[in-house]
Amino acid sequence: MDYLDQLVRQSGIEGKINILCRFQGDWLIHHKQEPNLIGRFHIVSQGTCQIRLKDQTCHLKPGDVVFLPYGEEHIIYHGADTETQITKTTQGVFTLHRNSSNESGDFEMFCGYFRYLNVAQSLLFNLPHWHLAGNNDSIMALLKLLRKETEDNLGNEVVVDALCNILFTYLIRDYLQHHQVNQGILGALQDKRLKNAVNAIIANPKESWSMEVLAESCAMSRANFIRAFKQKTGILPGKFLTIMRMNMAGMLLKNTQKPISVIASEVGYQSDTHFTKVFKSYYSISPGKYRLI
Repeated sequence: MDYLDQLVRQSGIEGKINILCRFQGDWLIHHKQEPNLIGRFHIVSQGTCQIRLKDQTCHLKPGDVVFLPYGEEHIIYHGADTETQITKTTQGVFTLHRNSSNESGDFEMFCGYFRYLNVAQSLLFNLPHWHLAGNNDSIMALLKLLRKETEDNLGNEVVVDALCNILFTYLIRDYLQHHQVNQGILGALQDKRLKNAVNAIIANPKESWSMEVLAESCAMSRANFIRAFKQKTGILPGKFLTIMRMNMAGMLLKNTQKPISVIASEVGYQSDTHFTKVFKSYYSISPGKYRLI
């Protein structure tokens, strides 16, 4: 398992592909700024359109994905300069958006979101304000599967949720393949000075990592390591370790029936009281209540 596998698995980020747009002719949709913990994405499956974000405009074609990791305000349109009246119905597990009575339309797009549990999680990948992924065989294959799920079949929701998780990994992978990441944890993983320490924390967050051991793995002094880590990621190494531990704890609480004391031990805490205190500070809720959500 490589670092991207582990980072995505342990991030606990949840997503949904919940809207299917089928438009005819000219149209314009205005998306307002989302709350802080929501990222938005759009996948064009048929036709073309433009997206405008602040003073930037980009043309989109089938197979293009726009990812707005912080839910920035944006406009998507084709020809029109005023917002279009949309009717909403249901199409399988999707909410179907239409601007005409035309059954299929000449434009189709899937839309969805990723939800971060807190600000620390939203900063984990430290992605740019928007990213366009296109001409990607993996995305085209995913689109083919998505379009099949617009038909009523048993297990639609499970399949679409799985495809959403796959999409998140594709987007991160595509960004890493085409860009040099200068900041954030992904930037640290591409930094020869810091990658050993970051990989170690991701691979084994329950370990009682000391700054001295992590610094030694990077052939740096303790002070220089902490300074370089903070400059690259915006957080201290200890904070990153806590984020990874809390993400793992959240998943264990949701996906297992293990006692809280066992989970505390499995993510690196010898004291249940200390674990509960850190967990509540991170999630703003106790482990017991989090499990019930």
